Amino acid sequence: MRAKSVRTSLAAVTLTALAVAVAAPAEAGLRHHDRVYADSFGNLVIDSAAGYKRIIVGEGKLAKQLSDYTSAGQPKVIYQNESDDISGDGDCYRPPVFVKGRSYMYGLSDGEMPQLSPCR
Repeated sequence: MRAKSVRTSLAAVTLTALAVAVAAPAEAGLRHHDRVYADSFGNLVIDSAAGYKRIIVGEGKLAKQLSDYTSAGQPKVIYQNESDDISGDGDCYRPPVFVKGRSYMYGLSDGEMPQLSPCR
């Protein structure tokens, strides 16, 4: 009776170890480097491999430069017809923004209106 429970326990441990061994390579290369990108509001977002996220307000223009720095050793991807310049021409609607309350968090003085991010 005891031998049967030992065999059952051994089989369960073996199956669990096998499941972990199969799933481990799937997570091998996911989080070795920081992920740097600009959000739609023009902020720089640094999603660290250590598990925390830093958001730097208004510095989204540095995303490409910092992404090149943090992804050392990664293959470079080149896109056809890539354009780095952002023009303000065309049908671009940028509604007015009024920051009320904690505007000091964004580095604004009293009564100062923030400049909106460029059209994308």
